[in-house]
Amino acid sequence: MDNSDYNESSSVSYLNCNEGIQFDGRSYALFDPNFKIYESFSINFQLRTFAHDGLILWIDDPLPESSFTIEIQNRQLIARAVIDGQPFSVRTEFTKNRLCDGVWHCVQVRLEGSLLSMKVDMRQYCKTESRAHSIDMRGPLFIAGYSEKYSPTYLSVRSNKFFQGHLRNLKINEKQIEWLAPRLTAAARQFYHISPQIISTNAEQSFLNAPAFNKYIVETA
Repeated sequence: MDNSDYNESSSVSYLNCNEGIQFDGRSYALFDPNFKIYESFSINFQLRTFAHDGLILWIDDPLPESSFTIEIQNRQLIARAVIDGQPFSVRTEFTKNRLCDGVWHCVQVRLEGSLLSMKVDMRQYCKTESRAHSIDMRGPLFIAGYSEKYSPTYLSVRSNKFFQGHLRNLKINEKQIEWLAPRLTAAARQFYHISPQIISTNAEQSFLNAPAFNKYIVETA
């Protein structure tokens, strides 16, 4: 855990007590300002939330366009990798509100070469992307949100909210993480920088015509 980005606005919270760390939807923790993923990455944690949407983890390397994201979107947990601009993801397929029900759930996510796998409690999900040949990304690794200095692309982050709930028993690359230092952010979570790689399809054009994006255009024009 690197705490060089923190000041008096942050305080240490421990992950391995019964309640873990509570995030209020307005805060984030910077795990490492210069985290590297080379060929493989794994993360284990437990979460408890009632929120139907929220960003849990995000790392971004703009050159080349690569990122890794874990988020809740519409009550489903999604792990998404973008390798050299090529996205692929796995998501839960819960038919009821089994994830955002206020009880603890165990999550394991692993990215290894072209294979992305996720286990939520006893359910396993896998995706192979043959076009993702090698993984080599470096950037800040954020938990539960991100700093106002950053603006994720829609290619990497789809949720417009930060995580609201509890996290505990966090392991990154098999190393137990004892503490994090959450801090408030002034990031505008509603809007995203649009990557030119994602403007071509009909679905993506629908996003560009969405009210939130049009509001962003009006307010920044």
